[in-house]
Amino acid sequence: MIIPVHPVNPQKRVLDETAAGLRRGGIYIVPTDTAYALVAAMDQKKAIERIYFIKKMSELKAISVFCKDISIASDFIRMDNNQIFRWMKTHLPGAYTMIFNASKNLPNFAITKHKTVGIRIVSNPVISGLLERMEVPLVGTSAFIQNEHFTYPEDLDHLFGKQINGVYDCGPVENIFSTMIDMTKFPPEVIRQGRGEIDDLPV
Repeated sequence: MIIPVHPVNPQKRVLDETAAGLRRGGIYIVPTDTAYALVAAMDQKKAIERIYFIKKMSELKAISVFCKDISIASDFIRMDNNQIFRWMKTHLPGAYTMIFNASKNLPNFAITKHKTVGIRIVSNPVISGLLERMEVPLVGTSAFIQNEHFTYPEDLDHLFGKQINGVYDCGPVENIFSTMIDMTKFPPEVIRQGRGEIDDLPV
């Protein structure tokens, strides 16, 4: 089901209804600052298992944790470097996936075999509006199949619509990877260069 949503000023009613659906274990496709993503509430294990099934993902592959701000993210990561914290305050929200050592507050599906987690704090008003309404972070992964990325909601609805609760239509979203940074070491290591700028990482 396609759900029309304004990409800059998302309708409160739609966000409220989606948040309620996520609390009941729903799965939605929503825009981020890099691509459309399949998301579920972090405390809904069956919904997250469903995302793995839909994407045909290995259980060894962790999915990203979307947090509304650094304060929320700090509950799920282990970080004791002030330079990294200052960099985050300057650059977030933004198009970054940051790899941290995971805290004990995370469920196993969000943790890699190396006991790390990918954190996203995105600069998209739609997913930000959802996170403001949720008591827990969202977890998710880009909405693509076998490395084929989709820009238009109509294509996403055709592929996933019967398996999930709704596809947000915020217009075409350019598929650009987030910049992935390993924050478990110092200085941080850029694993993948994407949309996020990295010319002033701490050294």
